[in-house]
Amino acid sequence: MPPPGRSSTACHRCHKRKVKCSRELPCRNCQLANQECTYPMRDRNVTVSERFIRNLEARAHSHSSQLPQARPSSEPESLRGTASEAFPPPQPLVEDSTSEVFLARLKQIRQHNTGPTFSELTPSNPYADGESPAAAPYDFVQLKFDNSDTPCSFRLPPYPYAVALLDQFDVFLGHDWHWFLRKSFRSRFDLTYRNPNSPQAKDRVWLCTLLVVFALGESYNVGPPPEIRLGRVSGQDEDHLVDSRRPPGTEFFEQAMSLLKISHEDPTIDQIIALNLITFYSYSLNRKKSAYVYAGMSARLSNVLRLHKPSSSSSLSAVESEHMKRVWWTVYCLDRMTSTEMGLPPIFRRDEVELGYPSDQMIPPDVADEFSSGVTLATQVQLAFIHADICQTVRSLGDTGTVHDQKRAEPIIRQLETLRAQLPPQLSFDVENGLPTEMREMKTRSLVSLYERYYQCFVLLLRPFFLKEINYLLMNDTANACQESLKDLTNLCLRAARTNLLLIVDLKRCEKLAMFGFWESSHLFSGLTILSLAISVNSRWPGSFEEKPDDQTTYWTAKGVLGEMAQAGNLASKGQLRMLDEVETLHDALTWTDNTAFDLFNFWDTEAWPH
Repeated sequence: MPPPGRSSTACHRCHKRKVKCSRELPCRNCQLANQECTYPMRDRNVTVSERFIRNLEARAHSHSSQLPQARPSSEPESLRGTASEAFPPPQPLVEDSTSEVFLARLKQIRQHNTGPTFSELTPSNPYADGESPAAAPYDFVQLKFDNSDTPCSFRLPPYPYAVALLDQFDVFLGHDWHWFLRKSFRSRFDLTYRNPNSPQAKDRVWLCTLLVVFALGESYNVGPPPEIRLGRVSGQDEDHLVDSRRPPGTEFFEQAMSLLKISHEDPTIDQIIALNLITFYSYSLNRKKSAYVYAGMSARLSNVLRLHKPSSSSSLSAVESEHMKRVWWTVYCLDRMTSTEMGLPPIFRRDEVELGYPSDQMIPPDVADEFSSGVTLATQVQLAFIHADICQTVRSLGDTGTVHDQKRAEPIIRQLETLRAQLPPQLSFDVENGLPTEMREMKTRSLVSLYERYYQCFVLLLRPFFLKEINYLLMNDTANACQESLKDLTNLCLRAARTNLLLIVDLKRCEKLAMFGFWESSHLFSGLTILSLAISVNSRWPGSFEEKPDDQTTYWTAKGVLGEMAQAGNLASKGQLRMLDEVETLHDALTWTDNTAFDLFNFWDTEAWPH
């Protein structure tokens, strides 16, 4: 039993904020905040007769024999009936077989004198009327590490520059996913500058988050920083200067990492937000393994806070509920992105998804400025689902003939086409010839990022067919190379690659290119690879791919952009530029009359390379 004066549960305010409660009256958190401290009513003891238990068991046995053997759908409505049907039924989650869940069901029996219906006690909803067992407080050993912080000091950037960094973050990245409550973040930012000695301003998780936002904002500075060279600089010295240049925002990021401290036993949603931002900036440093680890930490903490479950708490406002949902979807997307890039398994399985899509419908108009467009985020989530299907499908391509491979790819192509057709008018544009005027004039570039990811899905899915077509041509297998269905898929891949190149070139012209953007560089490299191969193959077998007259100009312009990114210090772009030089060697090989030149392509292993 808890000592006198202590409650066995957290107070309403601490439970709502998901922070540790001292369980006193008032608790320490409420006392420090000068807020009213109230606790939920204790459960009353109810005596249950043996006869009632026997009747309950008989009713439960009767109902269990009549229950249909069906499972609740874990897929959003718009994705049902597609390639996702190939996924096996989800296995019961580990959390549903814990002792806490068993006691929760027993508690329900005790609370209902007339006995609950059997459906209220099923594993899919074992705690519908009470608090989640996983969120119930328990005792653990406190360590000095939990409350110790290394003393440190640092200077925030001047206020005008800080505002400029926030604005730049907002333009380039702020609307792609849900990072935080937008208006609340700005208010706390202003408070931090007005009163740096306030308790809110000294919160380490908050300062860590703010500094990473500064780092991301600075990483989108257009063009390299000014550089003054006195005297003659040799080419070797020039290369050294480029190699030693650190990406913009690195200083802010290192300060942020010195403040990062995760409370594994008492995690908060603010810690998850910080980890999401850290994950994304890690790519600016080309630290792909770090990004994967931080995304995994964020996903695990989200599980601990049960953000992956629909909230049944009546104490949460519409803003808090939607905020938690959108944070989780951001975690899911980052988990999927980082795991795919590393070729490692993600934390979340697709068949475990239970949350609905982000939506603006339940958000009161007076707080709508806390959120970005729910439609845009929901589309990003659907692309993450489709991306999961693509990864699953590409692994199996090449095992059978082209016809069977095409049947595996067609459902995903239909998903992508359906997703595009369902975009609302304010998000739907024809971008195959580059950025239309309306998109150029938008304040943010989030819609361009969305289209980049959309067309990249086509490239990733159809790249194996593209290489299969080239392989047939190199082996003089004209019968297979001329298959109409194969040509349709390869030309669709080429159009998608060309579209992304035109989008990125136009972003450079609009000064909205992420010079240190990892994903921008990856999309650029993917498109350049496909266009280079198409131009090279058409030089020997004209008409193999549907080239456009200005493809050569598009290629060299886009390659110049990749070169500028590498020259600025983007390490991912530097590596991709070297790989692109290897791809271009195929063009030289095709101009030779000696067929042994094609050994180069055999070295590439065209079946394994797409994976």
